[in-house]
Amino acid sequence: MTPFDFRQLLRRYRSGQATAEETRRVEAWYESMGTKSKQPVDSVEDKAVQQRMWAYIQTETDSQTVVRSLPVYRQSWFRVAASVLLLLGLFGYGLWQWSDGRKEPVELLSVQMNNTQKPMRIRLDDGSSVTLEPGSFLRYPSHFSATKREVFLTGEAFFSVTRQPQRPFLVITDRVVTRVLGTSFRVKAFGGKANVSVTVRTGKVSVFSRPTTSTSAKELDNAVVLVPNQRAVFYPADARLVKTLAENPVLLTPDNQQPDFNFVDTPLPVVFDRLEKAYGVDFVYDADALARCTLTARLSNESLYEKLALISEVTHARHEVIDGQVVIDSRGCTPAHKPTTP
Repeated sequence: MTPFDFRQLLRRYRSGQATAEETRRVEAWYESMGTKSKQPVDSVEDKAVQQRMWAYIQTETDSQTVVRSLPVYRQSWFRVAASVLLLLGLFGYGLWQWSDGRKEPVELLSVQMNNTQKPMRIRLDDGSSVTLEPGSFLRYPSHFSATKREVFLTGEAFFSVTRQPQRPFLVITDRVVTRVLGTSFRVKAFGGKANVSVTVRTGKVSVFSRPTTSTSAKELDNAVVLVPNQRAVFYPADARLVKTLAENPVLLTPDNQQPDFNFVDTPLPVVFDRLEKAYGVDFVYDADALARCTLTARLSNESLYEKLALISEVTHARHEVIDGQVVIDSRGCTPAHKPTTP
């Protein structure tokens, strides 16, 4: 209350226009001043009494002043703490999901988050390395157990795993588990409704869908084995795990042994055999039907898919990727038909 408000209140009191609450307040102030005289309340018209009353109000107000701070939920430290607790809660929930029903105790895991704009390299206890992409999380024990190695991934990472046959290495995501002994591969698993993919660079891995409370018997049997340049994609919408080729198959031959892709009247079975060895991809075709089909072409830096498109165009054949293999569909060639490139 300001001095002006106080004077206005006294004016309404003296003129009989004050409300019952305002009248009670004025009389309470007067009685609380410790005045021992029996002068009537109307003496508040006296300026000296008014000044004493105002001084009393100020004293009482100062003694009861409370410093009000921002609500806890609006303070910056609370928001930071809440964010950290939420993050730990999400990781704890994921760990609880995986460990629920397991008899052996679960190790305390370290958590690494890549909140930068560049890939982050992480060295694991067994000598394996992980390249964690931006916006991704990795949970892993400081020391692996004697029988297995398990890490938990949310996001995308490239793994280079040291070979230890006695201790399988498992990369666990919300819906897919990748099991390896020693190899290099990439996993993309951002959670939710996004597809999960595993692409093998070297070695061999097995990929299987992770059981959930609503897992069907069909889904439990859904497992694939991948070799270099093969990829498994898990579709959460219908719980399908499909094996296909990598998005960009790479040459598997050493740099000093680059394959020769220059073909002159070369039978197609020979062409496909050379591509199989170079990329580690199986070709399925009717060798007898294609025995008379030949190819004359100079191939070099094209991707595998570009090479296949060119061969299909020249030979009037169709190709399709099924279960990680290239399936060739062709009626064959007559002796007079020798497809060549322009």
